[in-house]
Amino acid sequence: MAKASTLVDNFNDDTIDPGKWIPYGGPIRETNGRIEIRPTSGAVGTYGLLSSSGYDLLDSHFSVEVVRALRTTPGTEILVRARGSDPSYSAFFRIADGILVCGQTVPWGTPPPVSVPYDPQLHRWLRLRSTGGVNRYLEWEVSADGCAWETVLHDYDYLYYYASSVLLELSALVTQPVASPGVAVFDNVNTPEARRARRVEERRLSARDVRVAAAELEAKLRAEEHANNDDEASYPGYSFIGNFSKSLVHDALGDPDPVSYGTLLRALESRDPHDFEEIRLASPTALKLTNPQSGLAFDLEGPDAQALTQPPAPRFDSDVAAHEAGELYWMAVARDVPFISYGWDGTIATAINSLNSEFPQFGGTVPVTVQNVFRGIYPGEQVGPYVSQFLLKGNVDPRKPAGQGGQAVDGFISYGSRTIDQRLFPAVPGVDYLIDFPWWLQAQNGMDKRGMDSFDTTRRFIHTLRDGTTFVHFDQVLDAYYNAAWILMSEPMSDQLYSATGRPQIDLEFPKNQGNPYDPPGTAMDSRTQVGFATFGPTHLLQVLGEVLGRALRAVWFQKWFVHRRLRPEEYGGRVHNHLTGARTYPLHSSILKSLEGGGLAPYFGQGGERFPYSYLLPQAYPEGAPTHPAYGAGHATGSGALVTILKAFFDETTPIENPVVPSMDGTALLAYTDWDAGAMTVGGELNKLAGNIALFRNAAGVHWRSDYTESLPLGEAIAIGLLQEMSLGFNEDDAYFQLTKFDGQTIRIFDGKVVAVA
Repeated sequence: MAKASTLVDNFNDDTIDPGKWIPYGGPIRETNGRIEIRPTSGAVGTYGLLSSSGYDLLDSHFSVEVVRALRTTPGTEILVRARGSDPSYSAFFRIADGILVCGQTVPWGTPPPVSVPYDPQLHRWLRLRSTGGVNRYLEWEVSADGCAWETVLHDYDYLYYYASSVLLELSALVTQPVASPGVAVFDNVNTPEARRARRVEERRLSARDVRVAAAELEAKLRAEEHANNDDEASYPGYSFIGNFSKSLVHDALGDPDPVSYGTLLRALESRDPHDFEEIRLASPTALKLTNPQSGLAFDLEGPDAQALTQPPAPRFDSDVAAHEAGELYWMAVARDVPFISYGWDGTIATAINSLNSEFPQFGGTVPVTVQNVFRGIYPGEQVGPYVSQFLLKGNVDPRKPAGQGGQAVDGFISYGSRTIDQRLFPAVPGVDYLIDFPWWLQAQNGMDKRGMDSFDTTRRFIHTLRDGTTFVHFDQVLDAYYNAAWILMSEPMSDQLYSATGRPQIDLEFPKNQGNPYDPPGTAMDSRTQVGFATFGPTHLLQVLGEVLGRALRAVWFQKWFVHRRLRPEEYGGRVHNHLTGARTYPLHSSILKSLEGGGLAPYFGQGGERFPYSYLLPQAYPEGAPTHPAYGAGHATGSGALVTILKAFFDETTPIENPVVPSMDGTALLAYTDWDAGAMTVGGELNKLAGNIALFRNAAGVHWRSDYTESLPLGEAIAIGLLQEMSLGFNEDDAYFQLTKFDGQTIRIFDGKVVAVA
């Protein structure tokens, strides 16, 4: 019988070898030189590879590189194990809930396992090794590089006595419904890692040199290979139909011209600034491409723009892409429905039914309900009103005139002696764009349609999706988070609505993070003689907000242009329209086609459609449609993930939100929110919701996908944590630290260049 170490596979031929593996359970692909397992969103299941034959583990080993585990959320895990033909005998590694468990099973009971906090860097390689000899022991070993190994568990080899022939297995499990469980990635079974791409290695080493001392911390991190979903090479006979191409040359149906697209690829491959000037746009007056070279810039603090990555986006032909599109069509239909009426509005009820029955893989929480429809999935986003309190309330300042900021319901935020009004002039209801094919085609060819929209003449609080789309049409991403910072820095001791018992900007309602060396007052960290200002004070906070946004956007711009080049939803809508009108066929998943032709969306679109007759195009909230850069990841979402992470690092997330409010039916006033969950709202939850609002309002405009939000918030968070980690090396204050709760629910503490999980 062959030794376990003879099962060797680097997964570099894009085909699962049936002589080595038996796949089971669902969506498993050998692609990008590795195994990618993407569990079905919202469903329970086990997906994996089992060796085609049994192996002898005695005096041998079984090792694998774990490139990516599933999302750290209850109900997801990955498993690496050797088991007998009777699976009750096994030795395993399990990664679940942020914990790495090493152990084995036997029918008469489970020997005590060993559990350690899972570190994706230190535990990148896992190896089960038999020491053989007289005593028959097994070693559970981990490694950061596949060369130097550390033993986590040393135990008797029960497999040898009861299952000398073992099957080797790699799997991902979802034990309870999870929205967007993530992607598990395995590589290099029993083989050293293949040499990484020259460009990735050069970038890692160059970043270390440029960043000098600060780079020593960054250089220890292992940069993951960047991989896309192969849409550019997956559809023979079609010309880049699954990729972004706005402002490039298109044919009469809006499909990209391959020569024009090739000039873009040439520039992205060479990275020569002169090649970017040779990209062939649709016309001399076409809108210019948005900043493709920004992802090549070096930063001197925080993670390098190319050090982090995102998993491949859903493929153009997948059910996930079609279901995400289904949600976007429903958001377009529901743009003018007030949030306060979601509980009884017929359009919302129909949308909920359609998402549950026709589009359950759209990536949000299922089953869809009135409370979670069109909402995000991270902690706090489904608590309280749809819109974050940081987009509605002002702050209390009893010195201000009545109706001008004396109360938080006035909606005025104090910026020192000036104010910002939370109300806006929203776009006119009922007006949507790119629903006429000639207009849509002009937009694809870069015709500048900006500024052709019109606005309501009454200021309103954000009370519909359209209001939210207006906000994120003209902001610079930072706006909402500066506003939130000023609210958190300025609110006096009060009921957070009307009355105040303290002085604004002095006697603060919202305490600082517990690791702040100067605040909150009365704690062990509170200095007797100093206050924070340029460190751990207001200017420090505002400085870091601006710093982290630029770094986050450069990181996601690299993902957009150099890795994924995912098409915008409006481009997908063009393919849908052409397909349903018979102009051209595409490899689209049938779910979106069936819904538009005879399903839940049919009453609104196409011939006889109530809202958009004779069109299957995805209605856009902006006359120009999407901006001229690819969809994935999302700039607003990545920036939001970074910015709220900074705010959570500076303020106590657990502080309650008192007296929450909700916009009135017409958005002209704020009303008391008194539903059952009004008392469950916190600063941290409302900051997460703020990030979700800003990201998902872009989806409601028709310019981004659900997975753009899901995968981009954590990318921004990682950038912010890396920035704080390096920043923490330079403080003089004793025992100072940042503490925050991540989007996956894990609380971490950052100090002296370390990031440590907090129980």
